[in-house]
Amino acid sequence: MTDRSLHTTCAYCGVGCGVEIPHSGDRDIQVSGLADHPANQGRLCVKGTHLGEVLPLQQRLLRPKLAGKTVSWDTALDFISQTIDRVRTETGPDSLGFYLSGQLLTEDYYVANKLAKGFLGTANLDTNSRLCMSSAVAAYQQSLGEDAVPGCYNDLEQADLVILVGSNLAWAHPVLFQRLQAARKARPQMRLVVIDPRATDTSRAADLHLPLKPGTDGRLFNGALAWLADNNALDTDFIDQHTEQFEDTLAAARHHAGANWAALADDCGLALVDLLQFFDWLATTPKTVTAWSMGINQSRSGVAKSQAIINLHLATGRIGKVGATPFSITGQPNAMGGREVGGLANQLASHRGFTETDCNAVTRFWNAPNLACKPGLKAVDLFEAAARGEIKVLWIMATNPLASLPDANRVREALARVETVIVSDVVTDNDTLAYADVILPALAWGEKDGTVTNSERCLSRQRGFLLPPGDAKPDWWALAEVGKRLGYEAAFNYSGPAAIFAEHAAMSVFEPAPNRQFGLQPLTNLTPREYDNLAPSQWPYDAEGLSRARLFGDGLFATANGRARFVPVAPAEPDAAGKQLRLNTGRLRDQWHSMTRTGLVSRLGQHRPDFCLTLHPADAAERGLLEGQPVRVTNAFGHFVAVLALDSSQRRGDAFAPMHWNETFAAAGGVARVIPPVVDPQSGQPESKHALVSVEPMSLSCAGTYVAEHLPETLARGAIWFKRSLGGKWLWSLFYTDRTLSDITEHWQNAAPDTGITLTDSEQHWFQQASPPGQTPAYWLGVNDRQRPVPDTDWLQQHWQNAEVSLEDWLAGKPGEANPRGDLICTCYSVYERDIENYLTRHSKAGLAEVQRALKCSTQCGSCLEEVSALVQACTVTAVNVETA
Repeated sequence: MTDRSLHTTCAYCGVGCGVEIPHSGDRDIQVSGLADHPANQGRLCVKGTHLGEVLPLQQRLLRPKLAGKTVSWDTALDFISQTIDRVRTETGPDSLGFYLSGQLLTEDYYVANKLAKGFLGTANLDTNSRLCMSSAVAAYQQSLGEDAVPGCYNDLEQADLVILVGSNLAWAHPVLFQRLQAARKARPQMRLVVIDPRATDTSRAADLHLPLKPGTDGRLFNGALAWLADNNALDTDFIDQHTEQFEDTLAAARHHAGANWAALADDCGLALVDLLQFFDWLATTPKTVTAWSMGINQSRSGVAKSQAIINLHLATGRIGKVGATPFSITGQPNAMGGREVGGLANQLASHRGFTETDCNAVTRFWNAPNLACKPGLKAVDLFEAAARGEIKVLWIMATNPLASLPDANRVREALARVETVIVSDVVTDNDTLAYADVILPALAWGEKDGTVTNSERCLSRQRGFLLPPGDAKPDWWALAEVGKRLGYEAAFNYSGPAAIFAEHAAMSVFEPAPNRQFGLQPLTNLTPREYDNLAPSQWPYDAEGLSRARLFGDGLFATANGRARFVPVAPAEPDAAGKQLRLNTGRLRDQWHSMTRTGLVSRLGQHRPDFCLTLHPADAAERGLLEGQPVRVTNAFGHFVAVLALDSSQRRGDAFAPMHWNETFAAAGGVARVIPPVVDPQSGQPESKHALVSVEPMSLSCAGTYVAEHLPETLARGAIWFKRSLGGKWLWSLFYTDRTLSDITEHWQNAAPDTGITLTDSEQHWFQQASPPGQTPAYWLGVNDRQRPVPDTDWLQQHWQNAEVSLEDWLAGKPGEANPRGDLICTCYSVYERDIENYLTRHSKAGLAEVQRALKCSTQCGSCLEEVSALVQACTVTAVNVETA
């Protein structure tokens, strides 16, 4: 850290990138990647690059509220404490619930866990990490003895074979993908296999893409184990010396996969030649990394699928070695830190469970009078209990369960039935806040101070560099104040996050179980100054206090007897789709979760501006669906509305929709409305990747676009709308099924200012109106009974309220001679599809490097590199074909 900068950690995915912040104290800053951080080595993805744009106080929650009225912190905390005390007395501690988030810092998580499980006596404390990583956690615990990821990011670069399964790494964890691609460029002999039903930027970069039938991952990996055994490609010495239960596991794998490789390939929807190529590479490549994420975990059999991957690595001895490991990649910035302090309902702090030994140790360390000694309700079960009226107080922190939990309508019923809902958040508007009785303003990224742990067990500081706005407070502080008011002053009298971390570190080394990996030995006695200056490091630590990048390299595992356990599995596959479509959900490159932050950044909304459902053109044609029209996606649990997109690379019978849109950004909500509450029986993780849905066209009378700061009621009435940021203002896409264009224009003209400039056609097929250039408040409206008018948003932003713009250009929403630019490809430099195509038309011999030099696309954060490469390749092929013809 220099005198001119501050070092912190990115607020987004589990990669845990280091970020450098200029010491300005301003909310208008330009961030950069931290060159010496082990996770990113100076790189940032497009979301991280634009972190400086999520700091303004737009839509920030600044004051506590009670029953809709602004109150003081004392009033809010007194009410919370008295309510918890009354409910605990009247109906018992299990009528209390906490629902937390991987967006919290470890210190926040620690205090919440201590308060709920240690002093209130309820283990009904779970986290949205349950929706992300809990299946991998359960598999690690079963097989390795502990929730301990064995490898590190360097293994992705040092492997000779990298297998990505259920992971669109290029979009979900772009910095890791950039590291992988740089390593492949340096070592062309590296191979990349991508196992994913979808064609993605990640799969397009692979040496072998296995577009398997959804849900058949477990059968594929069991088949691989059986094939390796048949071809003498197992590490029998490792199996004999360091594991147990192998024979039963191999027998189960053979039974599940079958003995006919052609039949297995057909069952998985793969070509036999590709299946055997994959198996052969597995057999002949000792340095193999298998990395997986939501595509494996978010399944009714996510634990078994994760276990099948771990079984394969144990059987080949590929664990704890350079370039050889099973590696689950975390979705959220502090999912692992939360698990370290017991943030899941089936955990106690420091990787302890609810055994008698662990309960006794935690009771003594905390001097906890009411320790919960049995697991609590996991996320889906917690909200189901709430819907039955069994949860009387529910405290939700840093998450929006109505947008992320399955069966959103049931979650809505649950929130409506809970007597007291407490929500700690940073924004004034999200789906869940509407049900809150108490709203508490929390600190956001850039304001709060603490630690996070990333996917490779690297603990980093997240430092505050901005003054807290309004009355916003740290989450740990609010929890500790409630603890004090309940009579536990000594247990919650923390001077700051450094004191909480010191207690957390001390607990990690208190009476550890034999062979337990987690421990923060060298960090137990940090001074506040040392905590402030803490450098990134990976647990566990050796006797000299140095980080260990890899676990289990000595063959000693975290089980009681030191042996890893093979676990026989036959992962269940999802229900047959029949005439319905199978909905897959996932992330977009430029957005994050429910868009609380990224949704405020105009550029991040341009890459994929609409909430789209993607289908194969043949599936759309069978259902009479047209690209660009809104469609209704339904099943027994609910419905949502999205704009239809077509993609010939989409698997037939499957649909894809991004997870990010919710009722804040879309009138008809998002994918959570149709996700069934089907969970893995061991982990409790929902099967968010497999919802069976029907897709129906919506008959439109007209459609429009409106740009302003607020959507007036005269336009909102009867509209299916989607909105995105245009930097201080919003663009609403409007679709109407039961209001005609004449009805809308008549009501609009009656309500709109008389000074608006209007343009329409003689037959009344379209209508446009805008405030005169330079007038405040400014707006732009276009409505059409044939197709939605789409202005050039880059131009509109640039010339917003510019009095020198011509009336014709302003009404058109773009310069008169402008051509459509296609999709935005490079967010950092605003390079569109047509920009690249036009350049290649003029320079037909140009390759990727020349396009990058000329247009700068993919040269800053690198997140768009695969899209740019694919476009250059497609244009080059087209040019060659034209020349040949």
